[in-house]
Amino acid sequence: MQTLQSGYHARWSSLCPLHRGHSLRARASPAAVQPDTVPLPRDVASMVQQAAEAVQRAQAAGKQRQIVELINPVNEKANNFLATEAMDYPCSNMKEFETIVGVTKAMLKQLAGASAQLKVQRIDEGGIDGDLCAVVTAGEQQAVAVVWPTAEKLKQIKQLAEDKQVQLLLVVQPLWKTEGNLVSELGFGPWRKANEEFLATFERSYQLYEQRIGAPSSVDLRTGTRYASGAVLRVLRSYPGSWVAHVVSADGASQAVGGSANKPTYKEVEALVDAARKAKLEIFKVAQEASSLDREAGIRPAEEVEAAAAAASGAFYTPAEVQVMDPKQVRRVLVNLGLPGAGTPVKLQQRALAVAEAVAAGNSLNDAVEAARRLR
Repeated sequence: MQTLQSGYHARWSSLCPLHRGHSLRARASPAAVQPDTVPLPRDVASMVQQAAEAVQRAQAAGKQRQIVELINPVNEKANNFLATEAMDYPCSNMKEFETIVGVTKAMLKQLAGASAQLKVQRIDEGGIDGDLCAVVTAGEQQAVAVVWPTAEKLKQIKQLAEDKQVQLLLVVQPLWKTEGNLVSELGFGPWRKANEEFLATFERSYQLYEQRIGAPSSVDLRTGTRYASGAVLRVLRSYPGSWVAHVVSADGASQAVGGSANKPTYKEVEALVDAARKAKLEIFKVAQEASSLDREAGIRPAEEVEAAAAAASGAFYTPAEVQVMDPKQVRRVLVNLGLPGAGTPVKLQQRALAVAEAVAAGNSLNDAVEAARRLR
C-alpha cells in the first residue's frame, strides 16, 4: 500500500489496490460494513443495491431525510455502465428524467419490498419542456422520493418533510448547486440561510458521480496515446463511510486513490490526481493501454482476451498452466481479475496460483479471488 505524502489535503487516506473485471457480489441485508472498502458498482443493479443498503443504514441511525446521487445510466452508459467517453448525440432531457425515475423506483422496491405499490406523480408544469420533477411514493408513504428537483421545488420538499406520515424522505438527483455560484440558487439573505439550514438536515447517504480532471481523452502528439494527463474519476460515498475517489479507465479498471470526510472539491481531486501520477499508480498505465488507438480499432493483447474470457466464464487456468506462465502473462491475468499486479514475479505467481488451486478445489472464481485478495 502506498500513501500519498504531499500535494493534497492531509485528510486523504492511503491508496487501494487496482480492481478490474471483478463484480460486486450480492448481499442479503444492509449489514454493517466498512463503507470505505465498498467497491465501485460495475452495473446498474449493483449501484441500486448499494444505494438501498446505504439508505437503510442511515435510516437505522435515525436519518429520516436523505439525499441520494446516482450515475444516470443514459447515453454511453445505457449499454455499458462503465463507459467514460460521452456520446456525440446525447439523449433528450425527458429520456434522462424517465431513466432516473426508473432507477429510483428500483431502489424503492428494494427498500419497501418487491410487493410494495409505487406511485409516480409529476410535480412540474407537464410536457417535455421546463424543469421536470416527480414524487415517487412506496406503500402508504413508507418512503417518498423527490426526483430531479430544482431549488424551486424546495417548498414541496419542506411540506413532505413536515408530513408525519412520511417515514423516509429521499431527494434523488437534486439539480441545485450549493457551491461555486456567486448568486445562490437557494435565494438571498434570510431565505438562503433558511434553505441551507433545511438542506443541512439531509444526510448524503449514497453519492456516486463521475468527474473529469483535465483532458484525459486528448491524444498526446508525442506518443500517440490518450490518458497521458488528467483522469476520469468516480467518487463514491456510502453511509456511514467517507468519500472515496477512484480513478477509472475505459475498460472498467479502477483504483481508489484517496478518501475524505467531506465531499472533495475539484481542486482537492485535481491535487490528488497529480500526486497519484507522481506516485506512478498502476491505474494510469492500465488506463493509457485501455484507451490506445489499437484498442479503438478493436485490437486487444492475446493474453488479455484469454484471461478475460476465463474470468467471464467462471473458469480459470489450472495450477500447472499458471506455473509455466511468464511474469508478464501472470500480471495480466491478475489485473483482469481485479487483483494487484505489483510485486516480485514470485509473489505474483503465488497470488495467481492461490486462485488456480482454490478453483481446482471446487471454489467459485469469485470466492477464490476474494481469498487471494487477502494474501500479503
